[in-house]
Formats: sequence, C-alpha cells, structure tokens
Amino acid sequence: MNPSPAKLVFSFSDCALKERLSSRLCSAYGRWLGGFRTLELRRGKTREGFEIEALGGGSAVLASREMVSAVSFNKYALNLAALEATALSALEAAAAAGKVLLFDELGPMAMKSGKFSERAVELLFSPAPCLVFYRRGAAVFEDAFSKMNDTVIIELTEAGWAEAVAAAEAWLDRLAGEMEINKK
Repeated sequence: MNPSPAKLVFSFSDCALKERLSSRLCSAYGRWLGGFRTLELRRGKTREGFEIEALGGGSAVLASREMVSAVSFNKYALNLAALEATALSALEAAAAAGKVLLFDELGPMAMKSGKFSERAVELLFSPAPCLVFYRRGAAVFEDAFSKMNDTVIIELTEAGWAEAVAAAEAWLDRLAGEMEINKK
C-alpha cells in the first residue's frame, strides 16, 4: 500500500466554505487531528475579527476592529501573542503527540509573526502529516508548498466542494488507519 501524501493543502478565498470543511473534518476526525482553527467573529452580517481556537481547548482573539495593537492587517488590529501562544502551542502539542497537524488557516495575518511563520514552515517541512488551509497571497507559505514533493494542493470552491470533501475524507481515513496500525 502506498503511503498517503504527507500534506493535504486547500487554497481558498471563501472563509465560510473553509470553515464549513474545517468544521466537518474536525467533527469527524478530531481524534487524529491537533493544531488550530481560525474562526470569523461576526456581529450580525458584519465580520468583526477572527478567533484562534486550539483543538483540545483554548481560544484567543487574533484580530479585531475593537482591539488596539501596534500590528495590524487591513482594518484589524492583530494579537500576535495569541497566535504564538494558542496556535503555535497547539501545533507543538499535536506534533509531540504524533497527530495530523491542522493549520486552519495560514495567510497574511499569520505572516505578521516571524516566530509563528518560521516554526510553521519547519513543521510543514517535517515528516508530520499536515492538513492546511491557506489564502492565496501568503507568499511564505505558497513558496513552501511549491517546494514540497509530498503535497497535494486542492483549490476549495463551491463548485468543487464534493471533490474536496471526498479527497480530504479519503486522505484522513487512510492516515487514521495507518495511525491505528502503528499503535498496535
């Protein structure tokens, strides 16, 4: 049996679609996943910011219109300490536990933290299996993905939803099976 590619990467531009797939995969495969999710903070129909949620517990506001910070992206003040403490700690714990590393999401906000970006690239180039969602335009991450031989990149669109779900579930089913065999 050929091993699964070590990295499954989804590029996206629609946050709601990304959150839908990420939520579905975390719900069905949470036992084998570790890392973080990035969720929109909304007030009615207005996006007010983003929250980092560590799989296994803990969350922090990453970006907000109401925060004050020396670092910003577009209309949001950024809390890079939250990214480093919550997301990076969750990735480190997942790597130590031998789980599939969930990076939800890598993009321009994450790139504002040199500490996070550097360690994320190291983890992406490690042998650990990684499930990644990223926004186009995150040059550090796009460059890293283009250099990886063991990576499958899928563009996440509404039209390609069924194929994206099938690919992700087949990949995770295979990895989960391999992880169970390795435990015995």
